[in-house]
Amino acid sequence: MVIRPRDRTVSLHPNGAIVPYPLPPDHFDPAAANDEELRLFGLPTQMAFSGNRTAAAFRRAFLRHRPGTPPLSFLLAVEPTAGPPPSGIIAIAAPVSWPSQKSMNWSGGYVTPRDGRSFASVMANWTVPEVSAPTSGNASEYQSSTWIGLDGQKRYLDSSLPQIGTRQKRLTQPAPRSEYSSWFQWWARGRDLPIQDLALPVDAYDEISAIITVLDETTVRCNLKNVSKGIILQAFDALAPAGLRISGATAEWIMERPSPMGSDGWEPYELPAYTPFAFTACVAESALPGLPDLREHDLEGARLIRMYEIAHTPTSVRTISTARRELGPPQRLELTYVAP
Repeated sequence: MVIRPRDRTVSLHPNGAIVPYPLPPDHFDPAAANDEELRLFGLPTQMAFSGNRTAAAFRRAFLRHRPGTPPLSFLLAVEPTAGPPPSGIIAIAAPVSWPSQKSMNWSGGYVTPRDGRSFASVMANWTVPEVSAPTSGNASEYQSSTWIGLDGQKRYLDSSLPQIGTRQKRLTQPAPRSEYSSWFQWWARGRDLPIQDLALPVDAYDEISAIITVLDETTVRCNLKNVSKGIILQAFDALAPAGLRISGATAEWIMERPSPMGSDGWEPYELPAYTPFAFTACVAESALPGLPDLREHDLEGARLIRMYEIAHTPTSVRTISTARRELGPPQRLELTYVAP
């Protein structure tokens, strides 16, 4: 088979850049491809399968067609006419002091490396939750984001957070409806860096598979797949905004309620009611500087975060989303909405 890649384009933005890999040709089967072809298209290679067992199995599954789903196809990461990213919302790192287990906008789990190591990858599957307006809610818009990411949980020099996932939105006006989409963002504390919408179609109950791989201290490679629809998004490298770098201090699997652009993170959108779901196959890999060996980190060492809100009439604090580990096998990080 002769591989003839489609043109590689660059989607540049003032606050960093997304650089897509070539889009594979029609009928390309990544599970049957060699390492040279996989590297060309930014996909996990067989070489990556030779290390840690759980991470290798995850990458192998990412390349395969699942029986009972449509044949695999590839989709441009960003629509050619997409233009600059929207300015409406921004993800905010959990505004909590280490090692607090509660947050106003995060619910989920995170792990930290030890012995001088830093994270080189993070990956997981999840089912997109269906969202609705809370029974006691009266807002015109509710938003949540489900994602994997690196860093952002601790305060440190040049703190930043590359993250990729799905967005779940519930609108009540002019007519009630739910919207689902995919996105990427390189967040940084104190900077309004907007979310970049991605073209991967998403619906409630779709299974999503995602990988973030650190290439160097300012570059990550992103792989995103809708397993249910049999669609792999065009792989892309994300370049850090000026002055930022990857620390590899934490790896996260999070349900978040984002905030309007320009806010300080203390006034996030109200969380929609969501159906219970789980992150599965949660794995992060860490490395020592200059050494090739990778160490796996799973949910056994994860810390859990619950999300809360502050009610004003009367003033009270209420938990609205919880996380629970199931160490299995298989391991699961279960997220549950807590109704009033």
